[in-house]
Amino acid sequence: MAWTGGVFLQKKFDTEDIKKFVKFGITGGLNTAIDFVVYTVLVSFFAVNLYTAQVVGYACGTLNSYIVNRSWTFRSKNKFFSRELIKFIIVNLITLLISLAAMYFLQQWFVGINKIILKLPVVAVTIVVNFVLSKLWVFRG
Repeated sequence: MAWTGGVFLQKKFDTEDIKKFVKFGITGGLNTAIDFVVYTVLVSFFAVNLYTAQVVGYACGTLNSYIVNRSWTFRSKNKFFSRELIKFIIVNLITLLISLAAMYFLQQWFVGINKIILKLPVVAVTIVVNFVLSKLWVFRG
């Protein structure tokens, strides 16, 4: 029996979704910049533990993400404080946990890796996970 994941994705993602993905990417660039700057400042100038810095930086980027994605990317009509916000928080907690696990494993596999370089592949993974979960569950419609 053939795998039908491609058919599922074709049905769930269309041309409008490509536009949303581009907007999500632009918003994500801003979120990532906020996250990365906060993380870098905390780690480099205040010697904050990299996991604490990841949580604080990610939280700052996440707040920006919710505000911009709900109004611009997905054009949500729901109230700011809604079931959508709860779903958004759940998705971002999941994504944060994935990012912390990825940081841990990368730090174990690449002992002595620069803390700033360590964050780059983590960002790549979290962008994809976050878009898919946001599209299919948080801002669906």
